[in-house]
Amino acid sequence: MKNFTCPVCSRKVKLRMKGLFDDRYGAQGYYSVYQCSECGFGRTNPVLKKENIGEFYKRHYPLSVLSADVVKKSAKVRPKIVAWLLGVDNVAHRHIKKDSDVLDIGSGSGESLLEIKIMGARAYGIEPDPNSQKIAKKLKLNVHNGFITDNFFIGKKFDFITASQVFEHEPEPLIFLQSAKKKLKKEGQIILSVPNFNSLYLKIFGRRWINWHVPYHINFFNSLSFKKLAKKTGLRIIRVRTITPNVWTLMQVRSLLTTVKNGQKNPIWINATPKKHVKNKDRSFNLINVVFQIATIVFHISITPINRIIDLLGIGDSLFIILENEK
Repeated sequence: MKNFTCPVCSRKVKLRMKGLFDDRYGAQGYYSVYQCSECGFGRTNPVLKKENIGEFYKRHYPLSVLSADVVKKSAKVRPKIVAWLLGVDNVAHRHIKKDSDVLDIGSGSGESLLEIKIMGARAYGIEPDPNSQKIAKKLKLNVHNGFITDNFFIGKKFDFITASQVFEHEPEPLIFLQSAKKKLKKEGQIILSVPNFNSLYLKIFGRRWINWHVPYHINFFNSLSFKKLAKKTGLRIIRVRTITPNVWTLMQVRSLLTTVKNGQKNPIWINATPKKHVKNKDRSFNLINVVFQIATIVFHISITPINRIIDLLGIGDSLFIILENEK
């Protein structure tokens, strides 16, 4: 990284964190994160190459354990007040409008596309993980296996382009936004959410912050660095705020209780997929599970006011951003 400069503002970078590794799914390797001294943008090194992302995710990400039936059952749209209290209103596609054409980038299992349909809109998806295709086929979802830069859905433009916790995975963020803009209708919006590099929880937990998530997370944005990047594309930010999902805070606390070595899978994350999502899981009564569920509910009640205050101060764990073409 000796000659590396910030891709957002071309200034010099400095080492922010070194010796990070995949503490969720056990991919081998050590990584560092460098940060721009001017705008605060962060970048993982070495960067996961774009041509390797599909196969890498296929091997390590948990889409392979999901079935079409349980994905279908999991799709639901919460009332706005409930979503706000839980902090899940950072999910980009839940801000689209009825009777619109929506492209969801990083559509994963297809749950987001089913929810878009529930909301009365027309859903299209992009997902690099090939495991998504078998689910999409069974659910009759229109999903392109690849990237926003590909030539897909030819001639189609969208009212909304959404990407929830996806932009940080993109090796070429400027090209990503430029490509999304080309597929946007004149009055359309791009809605994104990414981890916040100015998060209070990052300052508190340091190396153990769950959103380092290397090597999957390549880019780290604060509001300033994102505004500078958006300006380069001719996109105007019409809304930016922080939203902290309560479940992220729960996983943050749980992750502090488990330590793994480089190359080891973390049971906290491997078992994080809700039981209703996993094939052939025993769902019989278990006292330990009941106690765990009660403790989880108590935690959510306790953390809700804290997270909502943190979000009002702009130092929450996730940035939520709405962009449109400059007028």
